[in-house]
Parts: sequence; structure tokens; C-alpha cells
Amino acid sequence: MVKTKWIDLAMRLADAAAKTSQDQFVRVGAAVLRQDGSVCGIGYNGYPPGFELTKQESWDRDYRRDFMVHAETNALAYSRPGEPHLLAVTYPPCKACVLEAVRYGVKYIAYRENKDRDIFPSDYLATRLGVTLIVEK
Repeated sequence: MVKTKWIDLAMRLADAAAKTSQDQFVRVGAAVLRQDGSVCGIGYNGYPPGFELTKQESWDRDYRRDFMVHAETNALAYSRPGEPHLLAVTYPPCKACVLEAVRYGVKYIAYRENKDRDIFPSDYLATRLGVTLIVEK
């Protein structure tokens, strides 16, 4: 089981990271903690290093999303496989991010509930892969 205080800490760190997002419309932050509550990594959704969209391109949601690296991926990049225990994210994780988290050894994923029409639940995937989802309301 993961301690409530670690979930709270990770969500606060994810909130802080989201504020630095390069996506002006959907700001997502993520934090990765080890089992002892120490921080492995923090990330936000943004473009690959050295890449920028023009102002006009950034207004096209579908175009912009093709270039966006997810916050979970950016946070996990600071971890070594087997090190992460908890991944907290300010938005529900997509299927690819759940798979990436499992690949790194994450056991718990905490995220904020979101009713956005573009969010596709990955509950069945996480459950099948042995990851416990914690939905923060």
C-alpha cells in the first residue's frame, strides 16, 4: 500500500510541474516517487528538446498534440527501471503512459478525475497489469 502523505506530496509536485507546461490549453504535470517517498522525477507535457511550434500551429489542437510529449513520459525519464513506486499525474493517464509506467515498475498511479470527452479510461489495462489506480476527486 502507498501512504496517503506520499500521494498528497506527489500530487502537489505534479500540480507545480503542470504550471510550466508548454501546452497553453491542457497543462499536465506528473511526479514519480520511490517507495520511501523520495522523488525520482517530475515532468510536464511539452515539446521535444529544441522544438517549438509557431503561434499559428499551437492553436491547432490536433496538430499540436502530435508533437506533445506526455508529462508521465517526461517524469519517468529521470528514473531507472525498478525505482519508481508511485506516479501521480494531474490528468488521467493514457494507455501508452500506463504501459510506460509499468515498464518502469510503477505499482500505483494517482490521478485527478476528469470528465473530458477525450479521456479514454485505462482502468482495465492497469488492473490487468497489476497497477493500482487511485482517483483523486
